[in-house]
Amino acid sequence: MKWLRIALVIAVSSPLAACVSPAVAPAENTTYVKPVAPDDSTLSAAQAEVFGPLAAMVGKKWRGEPLGESSEQQPDYQSWEWALDGAALLIRHALADGSYGGDTYVYRNAKDEGLTYVYITTAGFITQGAFTFGDDGSWTAEEVVEGHPEITRVRSTVIPGEDGSLVMSGSYLRNGAWEPGHGFIYRETDEAMPVLNAIKALSDK
Repeated sequence: MKWLRIALVIAVSSPLAACVSPAVAPAENTTYVKPVAPDDSTLSAAQAEVFGPLAAMVGKKWRGEPLGESSEQQPDYQSWEWALDGAALLIRHALADGSYGGDTYVYRNAKDEGLTYVYITTAGFITQGAFTFGDDGSWTAEEVVEGHPEITRVRSTVIPGEDGSLVMSGSYLRNGAWEPGHGFIYRETDEAMPVLNAIKALSDK
């Protein structure tokens, strides 16, 4: 059950884009400039306002060590970067042995301008959720789980430490009742992200 510790999220492109975005013929003698990917170390005022304390995580990698009753879990690695030309955050994560991981896209919801995220996992389930922020710099994410046989919701809170670490604690709604989840402490790292072995897992099924 080690993959039940849910971190953060992904998105897929919509086929509706082809229907709502009519093709426009390019004007003659137009000079095209290849877009330049945003520098992960550069933070604009707009990004700081939209993503709040999450924006400061971008351009960093983190190693999470399990806490307390989660001590049997694999360490978790995360890499934070900008996506969609800086309009979204992409958080990639993987367990140390590559047995489980997922990608998360965080973006501003056009409906209420809150931060929404989508998370897709190598275990075959996805989640969708939203962030709330505390005055102490902490943040809480609560998500709806799709495709898991028992767990339907997950809630996790991250509290920054004075030493720059991040302490995450979670809980699960399993079969209609909330129960404690896993806990991790994350610290910045220069280690490489683990290589996922999801394709092998699919081939073995």
